[in-house]
Amino acid sequence: MNADPDPEGCLPDSAHRRLRRLAEILGCPVSDFFGPPTVRTDLSATVELLRLWHAITDEADRAAVLRCAREAAGVVERAVETV
Repeated sequence: MNADPDPEGCLPDSAHRRLRRLAEILGCPVSDFFGPPTVRTDLSATVELLRLWHAITDEADRAAVLRCAREAAGVVERAVETV
């Protein structure tokens, strides 16, 4: 198997690969999926944000959400917006 945490020791390799990929996308270690949640790993808010993003189908609305998120994060807007 691999060195990723698996408290039960029973996850198949395919599950480990998916967890590693999710952790990479979310920018957190795989170990964050195990144990008690912390402020840093509030994945429920991330999941909600992704669901809401998926529900927005209008490109102008998505651009508006990106502008708002960039402003809240203090990120300078990119020269070209792609959605």
